[in-house]
Amino acid sequence: MGSLKSLLKIIPFIKKYRLFFCIGMVGTILCSVASVPIPYFIGYILDNVVAGSKSYKALYYYIGLIALLYVLRYVISFVAQYMFAKVSNEVTNEMRYSVIGKVLDLPMNYLSSTEKGYVQSRIGECGNVSVVFSPSNIGLVLGLVDAVAAAIAMFSLNFKLALVTVVLSPVFYFSSKASAGGFMKVTHQMLESNAVLNGECFEIINGIEDIKILNGKENQLKRFKTKLDDLVKKSIKQSKSILIFIENITIANNIGTLIILLIAGILIIRGQFTIGLYTSFSLYIGRVFGASQGLATAGTTIKPACMSIERLYELLDMKGEDDGKTKNIENIIDSIKAENVTFRYNNNDRNVINSLSFEINKGEKVLLRGENGSGKSTLIKLLVGLYTPNEGNILFNNTDLTTINNKSLRDRIGIVSQSIFLFRGTVLDNILYGQNEKKREDVELLIKKLNLEAYINRLPKGLDSEISQNTAGISGGQAQVIAFIRAMLLEKDVVILDEPISNVDVETRDIILNILKNNEYKGILIVVSHIVDNMEFINKVIEF
Repeated sequence: MGSLKSLLKIIPFIKKYRLFFCIGMVGTILCSVASVPIPYFIGYILDNVVAGSKSYKALYYYIGLIALLYVLRYVISFVAQYMFAKVSNEVTNEMRYSVIGKVLDLPMNYLSSTEKGYVQSRIGECGNVSVVFSPSNIGLVLGLVDAVAAAIAMFSLNFKLALVTVVLSPVFYFSSKASAGGFMKVTHQMLESNAVLNGECFEIINGIEDIKILNGKENQLKRFKTKLDDLVKKSIKQSKSILIFIENITIANNIGTLIILLIAGILIIRGQFTIGLYTSFSLYIGRVFGASQGLATAGTTIKPACMSIERLYELLDMKGEDDGKTKNIENIIDSIKAENVTFRYNNNDRNVINSLSFEINKGEKVLLRGENGSGKSTLIKLLVGLYTPNEGNILFNNTDLTTINNKSLRDRIGIVSQSIFLFRGTVLDNILYGQNEKKREDVELLIKKLNLEAYINRLPKGLDSEISQNTAGISGGQAQVIAFIRAMLLEKDVVILDEPISNVDVETRDIILNILKNNEYKGILIVVSHIVDNMEFINKVIEF
């Protein structure tokens, strides 16, 4: 985990912003070019101006030249860093968009067996990718360019001392790299533990109402504390690894500096080197040693980002629910057939549906009848392609469901599910959700046709009433009617109503039943219910 090769996976996301990226890279190189002469000028000032000619004019000239180079480097660096910051934000958001899109395409058998908080944590790791373009990592690129230029300058100053520096650089590199290994292993463990903890947090927040009702606070806190303790343990191990890592780098750097000082001191005593040259040399040495250590320790910043990239690609590389489903439903759905359909959920030995067969044709109003838990809602999930039968076949117009593209299928099926989910926004926004061709006028006409004007007008602001979160702000019956209007507005070939009258008030039940009785529907109508009273409009029953 955390291989630097993972960085190649973000290239497709960078391509769109390659101009900004290239400007940043060119600016990084120019920064190095602008700063290369500075150590040489400093040494020259000490040897030839301060200790030599003692000329104020020469001193002012070289100080001004160095200042000019500093300003030039500042301007170029600012532009380069800004370009990288722009690329960082754009790439991160592109990845976040792609990951969310992928999650929406993933099969339900994966999503239903994975904690939502865990998936959410994975999505959150998109933010870690921005570290790749952080100033410290861009500085690493700049440092490598500086190190090459500094090495060339060092050999021009003193061949022997430069050779010693080059020999010591690999020692610093491998000692630093060895120190970073343990840190990266612990960091990966901490990221995984953090994702698990986030999943627990999501579950607590999502189920807080039931936790309160069932007095489950102590039990929930106990579970949370177990996962929290695991994260704390791994975080402490990571902190320990960081301290060892930093101290090892410090001691290696100090020893290297002492070795260079010893050799330079001997050369100065012998008259083979000068204080000014040593000053220049020391500044160049800092760049070479810094680049060696920076390259070795890049893992402390880049590899966590690489881990996040790999973890994100675990999602991005998954097969979507439409993988291999290449056929589209081109014509109106005339028939639905089930042939010995058997289904069980993941890690469940019990069949929820066992050898079910039936046929439904256009114009039929079908009741799926059975007790709670008998598999009626599960069949609906199969019919809309959320799950695939373990055995048997479901056919639409004699085409196997496993070969039909889900978008093509769902474009022709309208559904009011048993658990209504409404999105933030107005009632109108929720009715028009997923519609590109329908407008407010279409909704108002349908409401009038269904005789629901008085019902909708009782809402605080009618169609413009706000729904803050899920069904907050409206009753369960109102949510059911909103979802019902949404399904009828679509004018689908198949309309499925999953327990439309089971958990609603008397008024809502009567409204829905009257609409079903008094409005002609030419497609296939499927009603899932264990209540059969007032269902005279039904002309076919499938028993569970």
